[in-house]
Amino acid sequence: MLMAVNLLWLKYLVDKNVKTVIIYESDPTDILQLHTWTRAWNRDPKPLEVLSELKKEGKVRFFGISTPAHDQNSVIQLMREGLIDTLQVIYNIFEQEPAAELLPAALDQGVGIIVRVPFDESSLTGKLTEDTRFEEGDFRNEYFAGDRLKKTVERVKKIEADIQGSEYNLSQAALKFALAHSAVSTVIPGMRNPSQVELNCAVSEMPDISGDFMVKLHDHNWRKAFWYLG
Repeated sequence: MLMAVNLLWLKYLVDKNVKTVIIYESDPTDILQLHTWTRAWNRDPKPLEVLSELKKEGKVRFFGISTPAHDQNSVIQLMREGLIDTLQVIYNIFEQEPAAELLPAALDQGVGIIVRVPFDESSLTGKLTEDTRFEEGDFRNEYFAGDRLKKTVERVKKIEADIQGSEYNLSQAALKFALAHSAVSTVIPGMRNPSQVELNCAVSEMPDISGDFMVKLHDHNWRKAFWYLG
């Protein structure tokens, strides 16, 4: 009985939230995602059951979750059990681990992949230097704490050296890298003004990265997801 009550309460909360993002009650939300998931919930994924009910009721078309930064493979089980339609994943030139298991699993199960953090919290735009300082409250103060910023800038310079002479700048190469995997449906880079929106969207029209160039980018894989733990 307690589980039933909890499920009803959860349904009320989710249902209330869904209604706040629907302009007209007759129009369903295209995609509703929970940010972020954790492996512990795999044993009893009640939130996904509620979202499945909302989908059956026509209130949402598709639903999914975003991966925990430090444990992205934890969601593979959910995909194989058919519990989600979409998945938001951290995948970029530095963070290539999803390509080993997670992205192939999504492709097999028909789960739509939304890539987040394609610029590695802005480092893959090439705009950061060792002297960069972030405003108070900016998450990147922790993400690039200690010697992390210095190490990152050094690695970015190596990527920039590899793309010299190509038709891409660093930001374009970062986006094309993320889009190149066949499992990826879309990429959601951070954008602060209309100019950035136009520049990032234009990358979709650029030629795909060649095989030789992709090999060079693969060499820059850098396992550092633990940074998100502080």
